[in-house]
Amino acid sequence: MPAHQQTKVTSILRSLCFMLGLLILIYVLSVGPVIAIFSYSSGYMSPDQIRLVNFLYAPLSWPAECSASYRDLFQSYVDLWLRLI
Repeated sequence: MPAHQQTKVTSILRSLCFMLGLLILIYVLSVGPVIAIFSYSSGYMSPDQIRLVNFLYAPLSWPAECSASYRDLFQSYVDLWLRLI
């Protein structure tokens, strides 16, 4: 493979890794605002919407059942958003 093609492939892979990392970061950071909005919209969400939100953010809430330090950090982050919204 010529050098310019190799640098192009490397550049594309680097961009994809950056975008994947950014998407993961946005997902993790979005849990606070989503839970805050979810808690203030009681009665406005259908059971299907509630199940979907619980399903989407379950990977972030499961570790809270096993780790007290993670639970405290998670709860502090959610409380911050509850105060902001």
